Amino acid sequence: MVSEDIVIISGKQLRCLICGFSEFKKVYTKLNRKWLASFGAEMFGEEGVAYICKNCGYKLEFFK
Repeated sequence: MVSEDIVIISGKQLRCLICGFSEFKKVYTKLNRKWLASFGAEMFGEEGVAYICKNCGYKLEFFK
């Protein structure tokens, strides 16, 4: 897990959709695809990044 306070995406500061807080923890995550999970192959899915609000714990995921 990587800690990151202020996050800028496309030139805009990221804010939590629930509480409006602007400090996050950065974690790497896998895209959950139902067909991959059914074969036990989740590890081969696309990787993305998620930011978890340090105030309320809401998770924002980004896959590009």
